[in-house]
Amino acid sequence: MNKVYHVQNVNNLDMRLRKFMSSFNGVATKYLQNYLNWFLVLEKIKNSTTKMATVTTIAFASNSAWFEYKQQLFNMLIRT
Repeated sequence: MNKVYHVQNVNNLDMRLRKFMSSFNGVATKYLQNYLNWFLVLEKIKNSTTKMATVTTIAFASNSAWFEYKQQLFNMLIRT
């Protein structure tokens, strides 16, 4: 069954996003997608009891995230 989005749901999401963004002193449009991704992850884990496992699952769902993780790990190993 298709979900129904009421105006109240949209307004509530808008309010939560504005509250999240208000903690920053402005956002460059260059990084706007990063802030929106951050907000989305926080929304997904807000009712989770295993927050770290959920964040890890979300992060590794993307091939690019896995590649970036491996690259950071490699760089860290080279420096030590």
